[in-house]
Amino acid sequence: MILDFMTFKLIYNANIITMDPAFAKADSMVINHLGKIEAIGTETELRNQFGSFSNEFDFNGQTVVPGLNDAHIHVWKIGHLRTYMLDVRGVKSIVEFKRLLKEFADKNPNSEWIMARGINEMVLEEKRLPTKEDLDEIISDRPVFVIRTCAHIGIANSKAIAISEVDEATEVPFGGEIRKNQDGSLQGIFTERALGLIMNTIPPFTFEEYKNMILEAHQYLLTLGITSATDPAANEELLAAYIKLDQEGLLKVRMNVFPLRIPDGSDEIQVLPEQYESEFLQIKTVKFFSDGGLSSATAALNVPYKNTDGYKGVLRLDYDKFFQTAKEAVEKGFSVATHAIGHQAVDLTLKVYRDLFKMDNTLKHRIEHVGFLSNENIKDFKHMNMTAAMQPIFIYELANNFKSTLPEELLDVVYPCKTVLDNGINLALSTDGPVVKEINPWVNMETAVTRKAMDGFVIGESQKITFEEALRAYTVGSAIADNLENIKGSLSTGKYADFIVLNKNPFKLDDVSNVEANETWVNGELKYKK
Repeated sequence: MILDFMTFKLIYNANIITMDPAFAKADSMVINHLGKIEAIGTETELRNQFGSFSNEFDFNGQTVVPGLNDAHIHVWKIGHLRTYMLDVRGVKSIVEFKRLLKEFADKNPNSEWIMARGINEMVLEEKRLPTKEDLDEIISDRPVFVIRTCAHIGIANSKAIAISEVDEATEVPFGGEIRKNQDGSLQGIFTERALGLIMNTIPPFTFEEYKNMILEAHQYLLTLGITSATDPAANEELLAAYIKLDQEGLLKVRMNVFPLRIPDGSDEIQVLPEQYESEFLQIKTVKFFSDGGLSSATAALNVPYKNTDGYKGVLRLDYDKFFQTAKEAVEKGFSVATHAIGHQAVDLTLKVYRDLFKMDNTLKHRIEHVGFLSNENIKDFKHMNMTAAMQPIFIYELANNFKSTLPEELLDVVYPCKTVLDNGINLALSTDGPVVKEINPWVNMETAVTRKAMDGFVIGESQKITFEEALRAYTVGSAIADNLENIKGSLSTGKYADFIVLNKNPFKLDDVSNVEANETWVNGELKYKK
C-alpha cells in the first residue's frame, strides 16, 4: 500500500531530546497515521523528504522529551484515592485524622465500608498508629479500614473485625502479624499477609468502579507527562477490567500490569491468566511479595531495626512455595517481578531467580524497590540481565521513618541507584504511588540527583546520580524494564510518538523539580494541554 504523505503530521521548531542513542537532538519529526515516528531530524531534511503534510505543529523552540514511564505505580489505587476513598496522606495528628474520617463518613452515608489511606505515624504528633478504639470512637455502625501509607499495615475498627470473623484466636497467616495488647486483646492493627484477613471481606469493586478509578488516574498521570506506567499488583477482577477497557479503546496511558500470584490473607494461589499484549496493555509478568515495607519497618533486613529487641522485619515467602509458584508462571512464558527491599528478601528472590534462569535464560526478571544490594546480589543482577525498579521519592517523603528505624550504617546505602548504574544494571525509576503523595516524576528525579528529603536532610550521599541518568531511567530504562524498548522509551523512527512538551529546558537548570508538562502527546495525538 502506498501511503499519502499528506496524512503525515510534522512537529517542527522544537528542541527534541531523543534519548536515542544518548541525548541526541533533533528539531523536527514526522508522525504517521499509526501514531508512530516516521522520521526524525532537521526541519529542512524532513520537508525535502516528505513535501507537505496534513498537519503541522510549530513548537516555538520548546523542549520535547519522550513520554515518561513510571515503572511501578498502583494506578487504580491512585484513582481510588481520587474517587471513593479518603486520602489522609500528610495528616499531622490523630485528632485531625478523626475529624477527617467523621466528615468523610458523614458525606458518604451509603458507603458500606469506610476506607482511608495514607496514615504515617512518624508525621503524627502522637507518634503512633491509630487503633481500633480510635476508629470505634468515630464510627461504630459501619466497618472501617485504614491503610497505612506503605500499604503494608492496616487498621480495622471493631465492626470490620467482627464482620471478618477475626478474634484473638485467629491463626496468623505466614508472613503477617496480628498485633495485640499485653492482655492479648486485638489492637486492630494487621500487617503484611494478615491484611487479607480484613481486606478479603471488603466487597469487590464493580467494573464501573474500576473504570472510574483507572480513567481518573490516567487523566492525572497525563498532566504529569506520564504516558506509560506499570500497575504492579492486580487481582483477577482488576485484570479483567484492564482488558475490557483496552478492548473498548478507553485506556489513555500504556499499561504494563502484573497479576498477583499469592494474594494476602490466603494460601490460595491466584490462577495464571492468559498472556495479553496490545498497543496499550501488556500482561506478561507476574508479581510476588517477598518482604514488607521499609517505612513501616517490616522489610526483612539482615540486622535489627533501631530501638527493637532484635526485630529484623517480615519475610513473606519461603523458598519452596516461592519457587514452585514462580516456576509454573515461567513455564508458561511469564517473567517474574518481586517486591524485595531488605537484604533477606533480595537474597531469597535472587536464589529463586537463579533457579528460574536455569529453566529459561531468555526471560528478563526484575526486583521492585531494591533497598539494599550486596556484591553477590550485583553479580546475579548482571548475570541474569535484570532490572532494578527503584523509588528515590521515598527519601524525599519518608526520610523521618528511615532515620528513626534504620541503623546508621544502612542510611548511606539505602536505595542504591548509583551502585546499580555503576555496575551496568538497568535502572527504572518510579514512585510507587500512592505509597507517597508526591508522584511528580520531576520531583522524583531531583531527589535521585540530590538525595534530599523535604527538610533538606540528605540520605545516601554516595548514591546520587546525574539528572541525565535519572531521565534515562524514567524513559529508556523503564522501557527496558517493560521489555518494550523496541517501541517506546526514546524518540526514534518506528517507535510510538509518545512525548511531552516542557515548560523549561531541564538540561539548563540546577533544580528540575519545578519542570512541568505543558503538553502530553500519546500516539501522535495531543492528550493533555496545560
